[in-house]
Amino acid sequence: MDPLAELNLLVEQWDEQDDARRIRMRPRTIGEYFAVEQPLLKPLPDEPFDTIRTFALRVDRHSRISVRTNCYSVPVRFIGRRVWAVLHANELVVYDGSTEIARHERLIAKGGERLVLDHYLEALVRKPGALPGATALEQAKAAGKFTPVHDAWWAVACKARATAAAPGP
Repeated sequence: MDPLAELNLLVEQWDEQDDARRIRMRPRTIGEYFAVEQPLLKPLPDEPFDTIRTFALRVDRHSRISVRTNCYSVPVRFIGRRVWAVLHANELVVYDGSTEIARHERLIAKGGERLVLDHYLEALVRKPGALPGATALEQAKAAGKFTPVHDAWWAVACKARATAAAPGP
């Protein structure tokens, strides 16, 4: 069974148990009190409740945007440009106009950084030596996202850079 469905089933069971509960020595259960109160409640609004926040942001020189005290990476080609960030309950989606350019799991704690290694590959082609100390590399390795493809790409980039830097005949 889906974990969310299991959780919803548990919540239903807890609601039923709570409906049968009495608070101290009161003569009725919580469910009985609610049955009296329910007809007096106003109906829910017809329009949907939007649970997102939208931000217009400029990408900094480190290819990041700052949203509510946390930093998230975007591809380096967007440095200096204005982008839209849509903050959902569990994720952040970044757009250049109507084109999605990045998607991150939302950070909850303050002062965090979520960097995606692939966002920096364009810059690392020019500076492959920057990869070993990169925060994006550490996060990719920690998350198990530094793949053999990344490793092969790095080797090719380093070789190409060394060939370009070698003195001519």
